[in-house]
Amino acid sequence: MHFQAMATTLARKTAGTLRSPARSQKAKRARSPGTSPKLLDGRVQTRLKGWLTFDGEFFIGPRYIRLLEAVGVAGTIRGACAQCDMSYRTCINRIRQMERILGAPILEISRGGSEHGSAKLTPLANRLISVYHEWHRAIVAASDNAARRLLKA
Repeated sequence: MHFQAMATTLARKTAGTLRSPARSQKAKRARSPGTSPKLLDGRVQTRLKGWLTFDGEFFIGPRYIRLLEAVGVAGTIRGACAQCDMSYRTCINRIRQMERILGAPILEISRGGSEHGSAKLTPLANRLISVYHEWHRAIVAASDNAARRLLKA
């Protein structure tokens, strides 16, 4: 099994989200002539979103990791959808796509009955969640180190 990390995207400013003149004037006033702005004064921070692909196809990202974690807590797909503020159709389609890509189930599902069905994470899903979080911590740490190094200059 080979996972490939997709590049993260940068937010682009549209015409409606440009800085207002008042804000840019405020930033200019904060600097005295001949000094460069302090970038590491606690206001500049890195933010990353990490996605994993499988053979070039989107596989999983932070939103769907939260979905799997919510299934583990809620015990049902519908309950997880409510916790994640996602539609049932989106959730079930995403779960099916992950299972198709992996070629193995990520949920143990029981339908109906007196308890109205339940869903439980498989060991593969638990491993996927832990690997994702470990990987994400590593890329955040690397990004923070790079930002610290580059912003010092």
